[in-house]
Amino acid sequence: MDMAQFKNLFTQLTIGSTELKNRILSTAHQTNHVTDGIPTSDMVAYHEARAKGGVGLIILEAASVHPSGMLTSKTIAGYDQRIVDAYKELSETLHKYGTKVFSQLFHGGREVVSSDYRNAAWAPSAVPSLRFGVMPKPMSLEDIEGVSEGFAHSAQLAKEGGLDGVEICCSHGYLPAQFWSQHTNKRTDHYGGSFENRMRFIVEILEKVWDRVGEDFTVGIRMSSDELTMDGTTMKDSVQIVEYLAEKVRLDFINVTAGDSSTFEGSTHIVPPSPIKHAYLSPHGFKIRMAGAVPVFVGNRIVDPVEAEQIVSTGKADVVGMTRALIVDPDMPNKAKDGNLQAIDACIGCLQACIGHYHKGLPIGCVQNPTTGKEAWILPELKKTRNKQNVLVIGAGPGGLQAAITADSLGHSVTLIDKSKSIGGLLRTMRKAPMRHELAESMLDNYSRKLMRSNIKVQLGKTATAQEISEANPDAIICATGSRPYTPAIEGIDDPRIIMSDDLFSSTKKVGDNVLVFDFGGDWPGMEAAIYLAEKGHQVTLISSRLHIGETVHQYLRNEYLKKLYNLNVTLLPHYDIGAIKENHVIIRNLFTQQKQELTNWDSIVLSLGRIPNTELFEEMKGHAPIVKQIGDCLGPRTIEEATHEGMMSVISL
Repeated sequence: MDMAQFKNLFTQLTIGSTELKNRILSTAHQTNHVTDGIPTSDMVAYHEARAKGGVGLIILEAASVHPSGMLTSKTIAGYDQRIVDAYKELSETLHKYGTKVFSQLFHGGREVVSSDYRNAAWAPSAVPSLRFGVMPKPMSLEDIEGVSEGFAHSAQLAKEGGLDGVEICCSHGYLPAQFWSQHTNKRTDHYGGSFENRMRFIVEILEKVWDRVGEDFTVGIRMSSDELTMDGTTMKDSVQIVEYLAEKVRLDFINVTAGDSSTFEGSTHIVPPSPIKHAYLSPHGFKIRMAGAVPVFVGNRIVDPVEAEQIVSTGKADVVGMTRALIVDPDMPNKAKDGNLQAIDACIGCLQACIGHYHKGLPIGCVQNPTTGKEAWILPELKKTRNKQNVLVIGAGPGGLQAAITADSLGHSVTLIDKSKSIGGLLRTMRKAPMRHELAESMLDNYSRKLMRSNIKVQLGKTATAQEISEANPDAIICATGSRPYTPAIEGIDDPRIIMSDDLFSSTKKVGDNVLVFDFGGDWPGMEAAIYLAEKGHQVTLISSRLHIGETVHQYLRNEYLKKLYNLNVTLLPHYDIGAIKENHVIIRNLFTQQKQELTNWDSIVLSLGRIPNTELFEEMKGHAPIVKQIGDCLGPRTIEEATHEGMMSVISL
């Protein structure tokens, strides 16, 4: 698709009192660049990179409208007068690029994640949040008045700070949605019971906001069209809500999402991971657009500007949320507008460093773009003038690829060697896994296109020897030689019925009907092996030495794994490791009691018991160049994120 075919995505659009230069939106998402309720300079740098890259509208992360609504200790205090100066810095910076900026006004109600001192949760009624195990207190009439006033006050502060508008967060079962849902609102006063009573809270909020900010501002809501969970709001409910609001109060836009924070199933749709279908909410956007007769935004796994163009051109939405696409590639809009689609890095949907970092209390990141969240200090580093050096990178997995591409972008002369005939390292295994296929394919495609545009000398199917490396006389050697499966020294480990998870997807070795899969890390290999075999009709037991299955995978992705495992009738057995294999029985050991148990109903065993770093080549390379570094799994087996981060950092420090 050349630029002429983007007939709609890069057209202007007026939303309320705000004129957008294009239809691409960065939706509200936590960066954790907040100190004492106030955005930091790191947040400014993060959003500036996306504004410079061409995004039309940025909605800042959730700003609490009341002290009782601080979702975490890193939430913006939107009610605090100090926020005005921070908003001014953000708005002045982003407006320089023609990007408009809204604040998301937020109160989670019963959804309280964490804080230094955990606030008591407020809600319309004492109905618990199952995911967080929170029982809220029913709000008094004074509480309700205070919070609705907080929305109006926070909107006024946003306007004083030079922002272009606000979005009232009613999505994912947060406080306004808790009031309008009959499943969470059990009140008997004028805020409960009938539909009109349950809608009273959001109507009063919108009326108070408009009264405070005046007509020359933009105000809309974000809502879940379908909470996609048990007892959740459905599309039918949402159409009724939108039709009612459109009659009662001015709405400039509706930002459509899906899901519900209070359940595991529903929370997946807050940030849907791969392998969930791309753009799956765009039909919802069309229905809400018809019901409300106002501009509609829609997001959720829209990572390709071609997809976005189709959504806008077919009338499913007026503006398209492409948040994850902008996290991995801030310049995506400008690249698309210039017709340079091959230069766009695609989001792989892993969630590890974006929402994954937020849930760990860490600043936002991206496994494919190590500069994300660190723009304030890494981008200046990458612009420094450097002396050209000869850099040899050994290993073409994610770490080695990132090192080579970064070195090339900084003007070094780079040679990349790998003993395999293709790039990717463990990505080649991952691409054969049932639920990691898209992730691996997208990442391999991103790196392949970068290599084609580079000056890197790629030598595949070649084993690096000390003599050849000495003759090449490199200034720096970066070892990214990866890792290999760990095999425990237990009785029976040489049993021919054992297969390593690395080999499972490509091996022609016969696998029996009843299979035991042993998982050490709680990561993808064990779960993927179990799913792969169960889909082929095997009876599978997944035995994990973690507190729960998929412990180290991000929760939203773990939700999808567990749903798949349950649907395939895989037996799940956490808290055990493998002790021994004796003829026709396997001994497993409980991690807490040390009690042993024998399993006899099995024909094959798949082992995913961790990895050993391949350090041998690094030790051999010492002294063959002034600088020799090791990165990624060869330094210590971890994840793609550490590999790509170390790949970039190893070169920056040359």
